[in-house]
Amino acid sequence: MTRKRIEIKKIENLSARQVTFTKRRRGLIKKAHQLSTLCDAEIALIIFSSTGKLFEFSSSSIEQVIERHINLQSEKRLNPSSQQRVDDIQCALRKDLTDRARELRHLRGEDLHELNLDQLNQLEKSLEAGLLRVSETKAGRIMNEISALKKKGVQLLEENKQLKMMVQMQEAKRVPRNNHLSGDYDHSSAYSNNNFDTSLKLGLPFPQ
Repeated sequence: MTRKRIEIKKIENLSARQVTFTKRRRGLIKKAHQLSTLCDAEIALIIFSSTGKLFEFSSSSIEQVIERHINLQSEKRLNPSSQQRVDDIQCALRKDLTDRARELRHLRGEDLHELNLDQLNQLEKSLEAGLLRVSETKAGRIMNEISALKKKGVQLLEENKQLKMMVQMQEAKRVPRNNHLSGDYDHSSAYSNNNFDTSLKLGLPFPQ
C-alpha cells in the first residue's frame, strides 16, 4: 500500500502544525549532521519557529561559520571583477566551441548554405589539402607494410635454405653405412658355389 502524498502548503491546524514542525526539525538536523560527518562539510543551521523560538545546529562553531560566510560575501562585493572575468572566459569558451562545431559540420558537407563563395573556395582548399595529407599517410603505411613483407620473405627463404642443408647432411651420413653393408661377404652364395656331393648312393661295395 503506497503512502498518501502530502500536499505542501501551510497547515492550518495549530496542533498538527506544531507536531509536523517538531518532526521535520529533528529530521532536518539529523540530515545536516549526517552530511557533515559523511562529507566533512562545515554546516550551520538556524531555525526560528512560528512562535519565535530559536533552534540551531553547527558542525563546529556556529559563530565561526557565520563569520566565514560574512567574510566571503564581503570579498565578493570588494572584488566583483573576478566574477566578471570568469563569466567572460566562459562566454569565450562557449563561442569557440560553437565555432568549432560549425566548422566540423562544414567539413562533413553539412549546412553549406551558410557559406558564401569565398568561404566555399576556402573550404574546398582545406579539404584538398587534408585529402593530400591523408593520401600521403596512406601511401607511407602501404610502403612500410610492403617492406615488412619483403623482409619476412627473405627470412623465410633463408630458413628454407638452412632446412635443405640439414636434410642433405642427414642423407650424406646414411650413404656410407649402406655401402658398407652391401660390401660384406655373402656366405650364402659361397656355400651355394661349392660342389659338394651330399647325395646318398646305394650299391655294392668296391672289390678289395
